[in-house]
Amino acid sequence: MPQIYPDLPCPETDAGDPRRTGVEIEFAGMDETRAAEVVAEVLGGTAHDEDTHELIVEGSELGDIGVELDTVLRKKKDIPFLEAGLSLATGLVPVEIITPPLTRAGVASLDRLVQALRDAGATGTSDGVLLGFGVHLNPEVVAPDHPHTLATILAFGLLEPWLRREADLDMTRRLMPYVNPWPTAFVTGMVTERPDTLADLMGIMAPHVQSRNHGLDLFPLFAHAHPDLYKDRFPRPDKTSARPTFHFRMPDCRIDEPGWSLARAWGFWALVERVAFNAPLLNALRAEWLDHAHNAPGAERRWCAKVKRLLDHHDEALISEAAE
Repeated sequence: MPQIYPDLPCPETDAGDPRRTGVEIEFAGMDETRAAEVVAEVLGGTAHDEDTHELIVEGSELGDIGVELDTVLRKKKDIPFLEAGLSLATGLVPVEIITPPLTRAGVASLDRLVQALRDAGATGTSDGVLLGFGVHLNPEVVAPDHPHTLATILAFGLLEPWLRREADLDMTRRLMPYVNPWPTAFVTGMVTERPDTLADLMGIMAPHVQSRNHGLDLFPLFAHAHPDLYKDRFPRPDKTSARPTFHFRMPDCRIDEPGWSLARAWGFWALVERVAFNAPLLNALRAEWLDHAHNAPGAERRWCAKVKRLLDHHDEALISEAAE
């Protein structure tokens, strides 16, 4: 059955170019060499070693694709017995496939690779207690200070509790400190202060968020748009590659489940952007947030019910497409 990849409401950058999205897929069940072989079999190209446990498939139909053992330890060169330890950890430490920025059609074409990896034995986040694997999307922004960029950040904050329930995040990933929810105080700050520049939003965020380990990581965008301000507001050492993109880290990778597709992660992100583009709906969510008793027992459950009601009222397609 063909998977649905809804258009983003603002499909071009402010320069008139198609917005592109980089994709990162984490999984286990094979080593990085076998994963690179599958990439080349499906998408073409030739696999080359770049470093220890790191390969690149050059010349695929989607461009050069990275395949690597996804661990910070891989980059350490001076730890005795590390190489043997990483080799023994195959199946526990995820392999990560990293694509170049792709068009929406390019992202959709990755489902052929997902199926081939599944057939080759790839396993996802639900295959064991230690396997907290995810899918990351890196959608290019229209422009850092574009109103749609700021509205998208607000929309994510307002929708996040509902999104996390709809996504049914694996327990391991909820317990591990990689996709923490944004603090309520940060979302309230955005709602009340209404920042109209990314620099203003950085000032609102800094007292509440000092880590990339959230469902939506904004640090790459901050580092790209305002490198000096980023270093000042977020001084703790953290490896961040500056780029004009969002970094949507929330979705699980369930690659071994029949019928699972990248369309699920894409649908959730497209929903966030469609809510951001729908000013009456975004304003209604903003007003409800201010009226909501966030510290009362059952507050999150009631907030999710309010979000569902507003989405149903404004556009049923918003939910149905995200759930595909």
